Amino acid sequence: MKTLLTAVDLSPITTKVIEGAGALASSLGAKLVLLHVSEPVAAYVPVGAAMDVITAPVPMDPPDMEALKTRLEELAAPIRSKGVTVETVAAVSLPAEEILDQAKKTGADILVLGSHGHGALYHLFSGSVVTEVLEKATIPVTVIPVHGK
Repeated sequence: MKTLLTAVDLSPITTKVIEGAGALASSLGAKLVLLHVSEPVAAYVPVGAAMDVITAPVPMDPPDMEALKTRLEELAAPIRSKGVTVETVAAVSLPAEEILDQAKKTGADILVLGSHGHGALYHLFSGSVVTEVLEKATIPVTVIPVHGK
């Protein structure tokens, strides 16, 4: 059985990405692995001469992994109801690295990702998980464009 790994960020495009991945998995008779990666909470360390005037930020709570897993299970239910085997995984890591690591762990044959459709300027300053995965992937990557519809 083939395995499709679909990474979702739980943004408004997630439903469209999962629908597309589910349809692809169904047509291939493949198992679908839904993955959500939360980025680690960054530590704030003030540096420089003006350190005495910088107030420390309020610490961020780590992600609620049980809530994330529950959300993934809710998203998986409609795909399962169509007869597709779906596994869910929630992790805390750097997204592109974790997607590629999970692809190896799950034996994924294809990666399925969604594209927010941001422009070049946005990617210049913030980068893109899709771009990084495309550069490093050793298996086929399907990108579902979800902007505009």
